[in-house]
Amino acid sequence: MAKKQANNRKPQAAATTAEQAPMTLKDMLGEAALAKLKQAERDLKNEVERAAQEEQEARRREKEEREKNKSFGELLDEYDKKSGGKFS
Repeated sequence: MAKKQANNRKPQAAATTAEQAPMTLKDMLGEAALAKLKQAERDLKNEVERAAQEEQEARRREKEEREKNKSFGELLDEYDKKSGGKFS
């Protein structure tokens, strides 16, 4: 009967190790470290978003400068293309 009890104990031990086996990164890391990682992710996302907005703003400013600095000939050509004006 001692052998039967020993055999019964092995599946229970296997079940407890099977429950512990699927540890995730969240389980391994402490709460503080996980919070720092999440904050770093948010900061990076904000940084990328801010850089994209700055780039878009720079493009808008460049376009305004080009519009402002067009010569009379360029404006006339543009007018002709848009409306098929009398100078075409």
